[in-house]
Amino acid sequence: MLISRIRRARSLVKLLELKPAQLMLTGFLAAIGVGTVLLMLPAATVSGARMPLIDAAFTATSAICVTGLIVEDTATYFTLYGQLVILALIQIGGLGIMTFSVSLAVLLGKKMGVGQRAALRDALDHDTLAGVRRLIRFIVLMTFGFELVGGVCLFLSWHGRFDSLPLAIYHSFFHAISAFCNAGFSTFSDSLMQFQHNAGVNVSICGLIIFGGLGFAVIQGLLGVFRARLGRGPGNRIRLQMRIVLRMTFFLILVGAALVLLTEWTGQLAGLRTDSRVLSAFFQSVTARTAGFNTMDIGALSSATLFLTIVLMFIGASPGSTGGGIKTTTVVCLWAAVVTSLRNRPHVEMHRRTIPDETVYKAFTVLCLSLGVVIVFTLVLLVTETKPFMDVLFETVSAFGTVGLSTGLTSELSSAGRIVIMILMFIGRLGPLTVTYAMLPTHARVNYKYAEERIMIG
Repeated sequence: MLISRIRRARSLVKLLELKPAQLMLTGFLAAIGVGTVLLMLPAATVSGARMPLIDAAFTATSAICVTGLIVEDTATYFTLYGQLVILALIQIGGLGIMTFSVSLAVLLGKKMGVGQRAALRDALDHDTLAGVRRLIRFIVLMTFGFELVGGVCLFLSWHGRFDSLPLAIYHSFFHAISAFCNAGFSTFSDSLMQFQHNAGVNVSICGLIIFGGLGFAVIQGLLGVFRARLGRGPGNRIRLQMRIVLRMTFFLILVGAALVLLTEWTGQLAGLRTDSRVLSAFFQSVTARTAGFNTMDIGALSSATLFLTIVLMFIGASPGSTGGGIKTTTVVCLWAAVVTSLRNRPHVEMHRRTIPDETVYKAFTVLCLSLGVVIVFTLVLLVTETKPFMDVLFETVSAFGTVGLSTGLTSELSSAGRIVIMILMFIGRLGPLTVTYAMLPTHARVNYKYAEERIMIG
Protein backbone atom coordinates (compact mmCIF):
# COMPACT_ATOMS: atom_id res chain seq x y z
CA MET A 1 0.00 0.00 0.00
CA LEU A 2 2.80 2.41 0.94
CA ILE A 3 4.74 1.60 -2.23
CA SER A 4 1.61 2.20 -4.32
CA ARG A 5 1.07 5.62 -2.72
CA ILE A 6 4.70 6.57 -3.29
CA ARG A 7 4.39 5.63 -6.95
CA ARG A 8 1.23 7.71 -7.32
CA ALA A 9 2.93 10.65 -5.62
CA ARG A 10 5.90 10.36 -7.96
CA SER A 11 3.56 10.26 -10.95
CA LEU A 12 1.83 13.42 -9.72
CA VAL A 13 5.17 15.17 -9.26
CA LYS A 14 6.20 14.23 -12.80
CA LEU A 15 2.87 15.55 -14.10
CA LEU A 16 3.34 18.87 -12.31
CA GLU A 17 6.82 19.15 -13.82
CA LEU A 18 5.44 19.04 -17.34
CA LYS A 19 5.57 22.19 -19.43
CA PRO A 20 2.28 24.15 -19.67
CA ALA A 21 1.84 23.02 -23.28
CA GLN A 22 2.33 19.39 -22.27
CA LEU A 23 -0.18 19.74 -19.45
CA MET A 24 -2.70 21.18 -21.90
CA LEU A 25 -2.24 18.19 -24.20
CA THR A 26 -2.60 15.82 -21.26
CA GLY A 27 -5.76 17.55 -20.07
CA PHE A 28 -7.36 17.45 -23.50
CA LEU A 29 -6.52 13.79 -24.00
CA ALA A 30 -7.95 12.94 -20.57
CA ALA A 31 -11.18 14.80 -21.32
CA ILE A 32 -11.49 13.07 -24.69
CA GLY A 33 -10.92 9.70 -23.03
CA VAL A 34 -13.62 10.28 -20.43
CA GLY A 35 -16.03 11.57 -23.07
CA THR A 36 -15.37 8.52 -25.25
CA VAL A 37 -16.19 6.14 -22.40
CA LEU A 38 -19.41 8.01 -21.54
CA LEU A 39 -20.57 8.00 -25.18
CA MET A 40 -19.89 4.26 -25.48
CA LEU A 41 -22.43 3.46 -22.76
CA PRO A 42 -25.65 1.89 -24.12
CA ALA A 43 -27.65 4.69 -22.48
CA ALA A 44 -26.10 7.19 -24.90
CA THR A 45 -27.70 5.80 -28.07
CA VAL A 46 -31.35 5.53 -29.08
CA SER A 47 -30.89 1.94 -30.23
CA GLY A 48 -29.34 0.94 -26.91
CA ALA A 49 -26.33 -0.51 -28.72
CA ARG A 50 -22.81 0.44 -27.74
CA MET A 51 -21.34 3.11 -29.99
CA PRO A 52 -18.20 1.89 -31.82
CA LEU A 53 -14.95 3.06 -30.21
CA ILE A 54 -13.73 5.02 -33.23
CA ASP A 55 -17.08 6.83 -33.58
CA ALA A 56 -17.30 7.62 -29.86
CA ALA A 57 -13.73 8.93 -29.84
CA PHE A 58 -14.43 11.02 -32.95
CA THR A 59 -17.57 12.55 -31.41
CA ALA A 60 -15.83 13.24 -28.09
CA THR A 61 -12.87 14.85 -29.86
CA SER A 62 -15.17 16.98 -32.00
CA ALA A 63 -17.11 18.13 -28.93
CA ILE A 64 -14.16 18.86 -26.63
CA CYS A 65 -12.36 20.63 -29.50
CA VAL A 66 -15.61 22.56 -30.21
CA THR A 67 -15.57 21.58 -33.87
CA GLY A 68 -18.95 20.09 -34.78
CA LEU A 69 -17.97 17.45 -37.34
CA ILE A 70 -20.11 14.35 -36.75
CA VAL A 71 -20.22 10.77 -37.99
CA GLU A 72 -23.68 10.15 -36.50
CA ASP A 73 -26.68 12.48 -36.45
CA THR A 74 -26.77 14.14 -33.03
CA ALA A 75 -30.54 14.60 -33.24
CA THR A 76 -31.55 11.00 -34.00
CA TYR A 77 -28.64 8.78 -32.92
CA PHE A 78 -28.15 9.98 -29.34
CA THR A 79 -30.54 9.89 -26.40
CA LEU A 80 -31.03 12.85 -24.09
CA TYR A 81 -28.20 11.47 -21.97
CA GLY A 82 -25.90 11.23 -24.98
CA GLN A 83 -26.73 14.76 -26.08
CA LEU A 84 -26.10 16.09 -22.56
CA VAL A 85 -22.69 14.37 -22.52
CA ILE A 86 -21.87 16.11 -25.81
CA LEU A 87 -23.13 19.43 -24.42
CA ALA A 88 -20.98 19.04 -21.30
CA LEU A 89 -17.92 18.33 -23.44
CA ILE A 90 -18.68 21.42 -25.53
CA GLN A 91 -18.92 23.59 -22.42
CA ILE A 92 -15.68 22.18 -21.03
CA GLY A 93 -13.94 22.67 -24.36
CA GLY A 94 -15.20 26.22 -24.73
CA LEU A 95 -14.95 27.42 -21.14
CA GLY A 96 -12.42 25.12 -19.51
CA ILE A 97 -9.69 25.42 -22.11
CA MET A 98 -9.67 29.20 -21.89
CA THR A 99 -9.38 29.32 -18.11
CA PHE A 100 -6.92 26.43 -18.15
CA SER A 101 -4.64 27.80 -20.84
CA VAL A 102 -4.29 31.32 -19.40
CA SER A 103 -4.16 30.46 -15.69
CA LEU A 104 -2.44 27.11 -15.55
CA ALA A 105 0.09 28.10 -12.92
CA VAL A 106 -2.63 29.59 -10.71
CA LEU A 107 -4.85 26.52 -10.84
CA LEU A 108 -1.91 24.26 -9.96
CA GLY A 109 -0.88 26.51 -7.09
CA LYS A 110 2.59 26.90 -8.54
CA LYS A 111 4.68 30.06 -8.43
CA MET A 112 4.62 31.78 -11.79
CA GLY A 113 7.95 32.07 -13.51
CA VAL A 114 9.04 34.72 -15.98
CA GLY A 115 7.88 32.68 -18.98
CA GLN A 116 4.48 32.01 -17.47
CA ARG A 117 4.04 35.67 -16.55
CA ALA A 118 4.89 36.62 -20.12
CA ALA A 119 2.29 34.18 -21.44
CA LEU A 120 -0.33 35.53 -19.05
CA ARG A 121 0.59 39.10 -19.98
CA ASP A 122 0.13 38.35 -23.69
CA ALA A 123 -3.17 36.54 -23.20
CA LEU A 124 -4.77 38.67 -20.49
CA ASP A 125 -2.80 41.89 -20.32
CA HIS A 126 -2.24 41.05 -16.64
CA ASP A 127 0.87 39.88 -14.84
CA THR A 128 -0.42 39.53 -11.28
CA LEU A 129 -2.13 36.65 -9.53
CA ALA A 130 -5.08 38.81 -8.50
CA GLY A 131 -5.60 39.95 -12.07
CA VAL A 132 -5.70 36.38 -13.33
CA ARG A 133 -8.22 35.34 -10.71
CA ARG A 134 -10.44 38.30 -11.52
CA LEU A 135 -10.37 37.44 -15.21
CA ILE A 136 -11.21 33.80 -14.49
CA ARG A 137 -14.31 34.94 -12.61
CA PHE A 138 -15.12 37.31 -15.45
CA ILE A 139 -14.79 34.52 -18.04
CA VAL A 140 -17.12 32.19 -16.13
CA LEU A 141 -19.76 34.83 -15.44
CA MET A 142 -19.60 36.28 -18.95
CA THR A 143 -19.86 32.85 -20.57
CA PHE A 144 -22.96 31.88 -18.63
CA GLY A 145 -24.38 35.37 -19.11
CA PHE A 146 -24.08 35.26 -22.89
CA GLU A 147 -25.45 31.72 -23.02
CA LEU A 148 -28.41 32.69 -20.82
CA VAL A 149 -29.29 35.73 -22.92
CA GLY A 150 -28.77 33.78 -26.14
CA GLY A 151 -30.96 30.93 -24.92
CA VAL A 152 -33.78 33.33 -24.06
CA CYS A 153 -33.52 35.05 -27.48
CA LEU A 154 -33.65 31.70 -29.28
CA PHE A 155 -36.61 30.58 -27.19
CA LEU A 156 -38.54 33.72 -28.10
CA SER A 157 -37.65 33.22 -31.78
CA TRP A 158 -38.76 29.60 -32.23
CA HIS A 159 -40.74 28.34 -29.22
CA GLY A 160 -43.93 28.09 -31.29
CA ARG A 161 -42.37 25.34 -33.45
CA PHE A 162 -42.13 22.81 -30.62
CA ASP A 163 -44.74 20.58 -29.02
CA SER A 164 -43.82 21.33 -25.43
CA LEU A 165 -42.27 24.11 -23.38
CA PRO A 166 -39.46 21.96 -21.90
CA LEU A 167 -38.45 20.83 -25.40
CA ALA A 168 -38.30 24.42 -26.63
CA ILE A 169 -36.18 25.44 -23.63
CA TYR A 170 -33.81 22.48 -24.15
CA HIS A 171 -33.24 23.19 -27.84
CA SER A 172 -32.76 26.90 -27.09
CA PHE A 173 -30.03 26.49 -24.50
CA PHE A 174 -28.32 23.60 -26.31
CA HIS A 175 -27.87 25.82 -29.36
CA ALA A 176 -26.95 28.87 -27.26
CA ILE A 177 -24.10 26.98 -25.58
CA SER A 178 -23.04 25.38 -28.85
CA ALA A 179 -23.05 28.75 -30.64
CA PHE A 180 -21.18 30.74 -28.00
CA CYS A 181 -18.56 27.98 -27.73
CA ASN A 182 -18.37 28.01 -31.55
CA ALA A 183 -19.04 24.26 -31.60
CA GLY A 184 -21.69 23.93 -34.32
CA PHE A 185 -23.42 20.89 -32.81
CA SER A 186 -27.18 20.94 -33.39
CA THR A 187 -30.12 18.90 -32.14
CA PHE A 188 -31.71 19.26 -35.59
CA SER A 189 -30.76 16.88 -38.39
CA ASP A 190 -30.50 19.71 -40.93
CA SER A 191 -28.58 22.01 -38.58
CA LEU A 192 -30.44 25.35 -38.92
CA MET A 193 -31.58 25.10 -42.54
CA GLN A 194 -35.24 25.07 -41.49
CA PHE A 195 -34.68 28.51 -39.91
CA GLN A 196 -33.07 30.11 -42.96
CA HIS A 197 -35.74 32.82 -43.10
CA ASN A 198 -36.08 33.32 -39.32
CA ALA A 199 -34.29 36.59 -38.60
CA GLY A 200 -34.49 36.12 -34.83
CA VAL A 201 -32.74 32.76 -34.91
CA ASN A 202 -30.12 33.91 -37.42
CA VAL A 203 -29.24 37.10 -35.55
CA SER A 204 -29.17 35.36 -32.15
CA ILE A 205 -26.88 32.57 -33.34
CA CYS A 206 -24.63 35.02 -35.20
CA GLY A 207 -24.37 37.28 -32.16
CA LEU A 208 -23.32 34.37 -29.95
CA ILE A 209 -20.78 33.18 -32.52
CA ILE A 210 -19.26 36.65 -32.93
CA PHE A 211 -18.91 37.35 -29.21
CA GLY A 212 -17.57 33.85 -28.59
CA GLY A 213 -14.97 34.43 -31.30
CA LEU A 214 -13.77 37.85 -30.10
CA GLY A 215 -11.92 36.59 -27.04
CA PHE A 216 -12.65 37.47 -23.44
CA ALA A 217 -9.79 39.94 -23.13
CA VAL A 218 -11.42 41.98 -25.91
CA ILE A 219 -14.89 41.68 -24.35
CA GLN A 220 -13.51 42.77 -20.99
CA GLY A 221 -11.77 45.71 -22.64
CA LEU A 222 -14.97 46.73 -24.42
CA LEU A 223 -16.91 46.68 -21.15
CA GLY A 224 -14.20 48.82 -19.55
CA VAL A 225 -14.43 51.38 -22.35
CA PHE A 226 -18.23 51.34 -22.16
CA ARG A 227 -18.23 51.90 -18.39
CA ALA A 228 -15.73 54.74 -18.79
CA ARG A 229 -17.95 56.40 -21.38
CA LEU A 230 -20.84 56.22 -18.90
CA GLY A 231 -18.67 57.73 -16.18
CA ARG A 232 -18.82 54.58 -14.04
CA GLY A 233 -15.17 53.61 -14.19
CA PRO A 234 -11.64 54.79 -14.91
CA GLY A 235 -10.81 55.90 -18.43
CA ASN A 236 -9.72 52.97 -20.58
CA ARG A 237 -7.99 53.44 -23.91
CA ILE A 238 -8.74 51.08 -26.76
CA ARG A 239 -5.70 48.82 -26.90
CA LEU A 240 -4.07 47.73 -30.14
CA GLN A 241 -5.23 44.11 -29.95
CA MET A 242 -8.82 45.19 -29.31
CA ARG A 243 -8.69 47.56 -32.27
CA ILE A 244 -7.22 44.88 -34.56
CA VAL A 245 -9.68 42.17 -33.50
CA LEU A 246 -12.77 44.35 -33.88
CA ARG A 247 -11.78 45.83 -37.23
CA MET A 248 -10.67 42.51 -38.71
CA THR A 249 -13.77 40.71 -37.44
CA PHE A 250 -16.18 43.16 -39.02
CA PHE A 251 -14.08 43.36 -42.19
CA LEU A 252 -14.17 39.58 -42.66
CA ILE A 253 -17.89 39.38 -41.92
CA LEU A 254 -18.83 42.16 -44.35
CA VAL A 255 -16.48 41.11 -47.15
CA GLY A 256 -17.40 37.45 -46.67
CA ALA A 257 -21.13 38.20 -46.84
CA ALA A 258 -20.70 40.35 -49.95
CA LEU A 259 -18.71 37.61 -51.71
CA VAL A 260 -21.24 34.92 -50.76
CA LEU A 261 -23.98 37.11 -52.22
CA LEU A 262 -21.93 37.48 -55.39
CA THR A 263 -21.05 33.79 -55.80
CA GLU A 264 -24.45 32.36 -54.80
CA TRP A 265 -26.81 35.02 -56.18
CA THR A 266 -27.85 32.75 -59.04
CA GLY A 267 -27.12 29.58 -57.06
CA GLN A 268 -28.62 28.61 -53.71
CA LEU A 269 -29.82 32.15 -53.06
CA ALA A 270 -31.77 32.28 -56.33
CA GLY A 271 -35.51 32.48 -55.76
CA LEU A 272 -35.21 34.01 -52.30
CA ARG A 273 -36.31 37.51 -51.42
CA THR A 274 -33.55 40.10 -51.23
CA ASP A 275 -33.68 40.33 -47.43
CA SER A 276 -33.48 36.52 -47.13
CA ARG A 277 -30.50 36.48 -49.49
CA VAL A 278 -28.67 39.06 -47.40
CA LEU A 279 -29.54 37.22 -44.17
CA SER A 280 -28.33 33.86 -45.52
CA ALA A 281 -25.10 35.37 -46.87
CA PHE A 282 -24.46 37.12 -43.56
CA PHE A 283 -25.01 33.91 -41.60
CA GLN A 284 -22.73 31.93 -43.91
CA SER A 285 -19.98 34.52 -43.54
CA VAL A 286 -20.19 34.47 -39.74
CA THR A 287 -20.45 30.71 -39.28
CA ALA A 288 -17.70 29.90 -41.80
CA ARG A 289 -14.90 31.30 -39.66
CA THR A 290 -15.54 29.41 -36.45
CA ALA A 291 -18.93 27.85 -35.77
CA GLY A 292 -20.15 25.18 -38.18
CA PHE A 293 -23.89 25.83 -38.18
CA ASN A 294 -25.43 26.16 -41.62
CA THR A 295 -28.62 27.52 -43.15
CA MET A 296 -27.43 26.65 -46.66
CA ASP A 297 -26.61 23.23 -48.12
CA ILE A 298 -22.80 23.17 -47.93
CA GLY A 299 -22.53 20.28 -50.37
CA ALA A 300 -24.41 22.27 -53.02
CA LEU A 301 -22.33 25.45 -52.79
CA SER A 302 -20.44 26.62 -55.86
CA SER A 303 -16.69 26.04 -56.09
CA ALA A 304 -16.10 29.76 -55.59
CA THR A 305 -18.12 29.80 -52.36
CA LEU A 306 -16.40 26.66 -51.11
CA PHE A 307 -12.98 28.22 -51.71
CA LEU A 308 -14.06 31.44 -49.98
CA THR A 309 -15.29 29.38 -47.02
CA ILE A 310 -11.95 27.55 -46.88
CA VAL A 311 -10.12 30.89 -46.63
CA LEU A 312 -12.43 32.11 -43.86
CA MET A 313 -12.10 28.81 -41.96
CA PHE A 314 -8.32 28.98 -42.19
CA ILE A 315 -8.25 32.52 -40.76
CA GLY A 316 -10.65 31.62 -37.95
CA ALA A 317 -11.43 33.59 -34.82
CA SER A 318 -9.35 35.75 -32.45
CA PRO A 319 -6.85 34.84 -29.70
CA GLY A 320 -8.26 33.80 -26.33
CA SER A 321 -11.63 32.89 -27.86
CA THR A 322 -13.54 29.66 -28.40
CA GLY A 323 -12.68 29.52 -32.11
CA GLY A 324 -9.78 28.06 -34.07
CA GLY A 325 -7.81 28.98 -37.19
CA ILE A 326 -4.58 30.94 -37.39
CA LYS A 327 -6.42 33.90 -35.79
CA THR A 328 -7.27 37.39 -37.01
CA THR A 329 -4.32 39.05 -35.27
CA THR A 330 -1.90 36.71 -37.05
CA VAL A 331 -3.26 37.74 -40.44
CA VAL A 332 -3.09 41.45 -39.59
CA CYS A 333 0.45 41.12 -38.24
CA LEU A 334 1.59 39.31 -41.38
CA TRP A 335 -0.04 41.91 -43.62
CA ALA A 336 1.64 44.69 -41.65
CA ALA A 337 4.99 42.93 -42.12
CA VAL A 338 4.40 42.77 -45.88
CA VAL A 339 3.54 46.48 -45.99
CA THR A 340 6.63 47.26 -43.90
CA SER A 341 8.84 45.34 -46.32
CA LEU A 342 7.33 47.09 -49.35
CA ARG A 343 7.82 50.49 -47.73
CA ASN A 344 11.40 49.61 -46.73
CA ARG A 345 10.73 50.42 -43.08
CA PRO A 346 12.96 48.93 -40.35
CA HIS A 347 10.16 47.87 -37.99
CA VAL A 348 6.58 46.60 -38.27
CA GLU A 349 4.21 49.35 -37.18
CA MET A 350 0.44 49.50 -36.70
CA HIS A 351 -1.65 52.41 -35.43
CA ARG A 352 1.43 54.30 -34.21
CA ARG A 353 2.70 51.28 -32.33
CA THR A 354 5.79 49.18 -33.08
CA ILE A 355 5.23 45.43 -33.10
CA PRO A 356 8.09 43.45 -31.47
CA ASP A 357 10.12 41.32 -33.87
CA GLU A 358 9.37 38.30 -31.66
CA THR A 359 5.65 38.72 -32.32
CA VAL A 360 6.21 38.95 -36.08
CA TYR A 361 8.37 35.80 -36.02
CA LYS A 362 5.64 34.03 -34.07
CA ALA A 363 3.02 35.05 -36.63
CA PHE A 364 5.14 33.68 -39.49
CA THR A 365 5.74 30.49 -37.50
CA VAL A 366 2.00 30.00 -36.97
CA LEU A 367 1.33 30.52 -40.68
CA CYS A 368 4.06 28.12 -41.81
CA LEU A 369 3.12 25.41 -39.31
CA SER A 370 -0.57 25.74 -40.18
CA LEU A 371 0.04 25.55 -43.92
CA GLY A 372 2.30 22.57 -43.34
CA VAL A 373 -0.36 20.77 -41.31
CA VAL A 374 -3.08 21.43 -43.90
CA ILE A 375 -0.89 20.34 -46.83
CA VAL A 376 0.36 17.15 -45.16
CA PHE A 377 -3.01 16.04 -43.82
CA THR A 378 -4.79 16.84 -47.09
CA LEU A 379 -2.25 14.63 -48.83
CA VAL A 380 -2.84 11.84 -46.30
CA LEU A 381 -6.62 12.05 -46.72
CA LEU A 382 -6.30 11.97 -50.51
CA VAL A 383 -4.47 8.66 -50.04
CA THR A 384 -6.91 7.13 -47.54
CA GLU A 385 -10.11 8.43 -49.18
CA THR A 386 -11.14 8.28 -52.84
CA LYS A 387 -12.95 11.61 -52.79
CA PRO A 388 -12.71 14.84 -54.85
CA PHE A 389 -9.85 17.16 -53.96
CA MET A 390 -12.09 20.11 -53.05
CA ASP A 391 -14.14 18.01 -50.61
CA VAL A 392 -10.99 16.65 -48.96
CA LEU A 393 -9.37 20.09 -48.67
CA PHE A 394 -12.60 21.55 -47.30
CA GLU A 395 -12.85 18.79 -44.67
CA THR A 396 -9.19 19.22 -43.70
CA VAL A 397 -9.39 22.98 -43.18
CA SER A 398 -12.75 22.65 -41.40
CA ALA A 399 -11.21 20.22 -38.91
CA PHE A 400 -8.02 22.26 -38.47
CA GLY A 401 -10.00 25.48 -37.98
CA THR A 402 -12.38 23.66 -35.57
CA VAL A 403 -15.26 24.91 -37.70
CA GLY A 404 -17.38 21.82 -38.35
CA LEU A 405 -18.78 22.58 -41.79
CA SER A 406 -18.72 19.64 -44.21
CA THR A 407 -19.75 18.87 -47.77
CA GLY A 408 -20.98 15.49 -46.52
CA LEU A 409 -17.63 13.71 -46.41
CA THR A 410 -17.38 13.18 -42.63
CA SER A 411 -19.81 10.27 -42.31
CA GLU A 412 -18.24 8.56 -45.35
CA LEU A 413 -14.68 8.60 -43.99
CA SER A 414 -12.84 5.34 -43.44
CA SER A 415 -11.49 4.49 -39.98
CA ALA A 416 -8.08 5.81 -41.04
CA GLY A 417 -9.67 9.00 -42.35
CA ARG A 418 -11.55 9.53 -39.09
CA ILE A 419 -8.35 9.17 -37.09
CA VAL A 420 -6.69 11.75 -39.36
CA ILE A 421 -9.55 14.21 -38.80
CA MET A 422 -9.42 13.58 -35.04
CA ILE A 423 -5.72 14.48 -35.00
CA LEU A 424 -6.46 17.58 -37.07
CA MET A 425 -9.19 18.75 -34.68
CA PHE A 426 -6.84 18.19 -31.75
CA ILE A 427 -4.02 20.17 -33.36
CA GLY A 428 -6.42 22.89 -34.48
CA ARG A 429 -7.95 23.38 -31.04
CA LEU A 430 -4.66 23.55 -29.17
CA GLY A 431 -2.89 25.37 -31.97
CA PRO A 432 0.07 24.09 -33.98
CA LEU A 433 2.43 26.29 -31.96
CA THR A 434 1.30 24.79 -28.64
CA VAL A 435 1.56 21.24 -29.99
CA THR A 436 5.06 21.97 -31.29
CA TYR A 437 6.13 23.48 -27.97
CA ALA A 438 4.84 20.38 -26.18
CA MET A 439 6.84 18.05 -28.42
CA LEU A 440 10.12 19.95 -28.57
CA PRO A 441 12.62 20.42 -25.71
CA THR A 442 12.83 23.83 -24.07
CA HIS A 443 15.63 25.99 -25.45
CA ALA A 444 17.25 28.72 -23.40
CA ARG A 445 17.32 32.21 -24.89
CA VAL A 446 20.75 33.22 -26.18
CA ASN A 447 22.17 36.74 -26.24
CA TYR A 448 24.69 36.39 -29.04
CA LYS A 449 24.43 36.39 -32.82
CA TYR A 450 26.71 35.38 -35.69
CA ALA A 451 28.04 37.64 -38.41
CA GLU A 452 25.46 38.77 -40.95
CA GLU A 453 25.46 37.58 -44.55
CA ARG A 454 22.79 38.45 -47.10
CA ILE A 455 21.03 35.94 -49.37
CA MET A 456 18.85 36.55 -52.43
CA ILE A 457 15.09 36.50 -51.87
CA GLY A 458 12.37 36.44 -54.53
